[in-house]
Amino acid sequence: MRTRLLLRYGLNLSNMRTIIIEDEDLTAEDLCSTLKRLEPNMQLCARLTSVREAITYFRTAKPVDLIFSDIQLGDGESFDIFKTIPPKAPVVFCTAYNQYMMEAFQHFGLDYILKPFSDESIQKTLAKYRLLQQAFNSTALEMVHSVSNDNKITERTKKSLVVIHGDKIIPVQISDIALCYIELDNVFVKTHSGKEYLVNKTLEEMEHLLGDDFFRVNRQHILNRTAIAFANLGLSRKLVINLRINHPTKISVSKEKYQVFIQWLEG
Repeated sequence: MRTRLLLRYGLNLSNMRTIIIEDEDLTAEDLCSTLKRLEPNMQLCARLTSVREAITYFRTAKPVDLIFSDIQLGDGESFDIFKTIPPKAPVVFCTAYNQYMMEAFQHFGLDYILKPFSDESIQKTLAKYRLLQQAFNSTALEMVHSVSNDNKITERTKKSLVVIHGDKIIPVQISDIALCYIELDNVFVKTHSGKEYLVNKTLEEMEHLLGDDFFRVNRQHILNRTAIAFANLGLSRKLVINLRINHPTKISVSKEKYQVFIQWLEG
């Protein structure tokens, strides 16, 4: 299995720098030995055991390539680490529970592995990391973080958005996106064909990335001009949008954005 995966994905992870965040000694040792066995040249830079220790470490740590992290630690959840200090590398969450999956992908999660993990599950994660690098034609970090002005300009000229769907990394054409919306604090895109994907960005980041053919009509929705069939003038002078695709939520334009929306709709 390992040989087939290496051939399929062209993995060459020598000298990749990794960190393990795990408070259970046996689990940490098992993960460490598994990584060393699968990739003997991988550099394990640190093993951290708590939220507090990890925050202190990341404030001064040198850049790494990949983070393996348990979710439930003795002094809190590892999400608290990444809320305090945004990770500078993709995170692989390793846990015995499956209820944290949606939140994990909001915190730069590359993968979600249920314990007890196996050689195959770890190898697939390493393969996914390589695919992500190739998809962006850069490091996973550079494409996840768009914090400089130059990066923001690059984001605006993108023609596709890479999403993680299960164990697949899928490029979605920007022109294929009909709308972007928030649901239960998660951000999704829906295509003109009705397919929906969770994205690892805020709605504000999506508003910047999508460009002039999209308009944020309210706090929850960004619409593609081509997805709009027509608009009705409803109560309180709000415009109610009718889409060309099925969407369960009623979408309206606030009074404050009424004139700007009409101007945008005219192109």
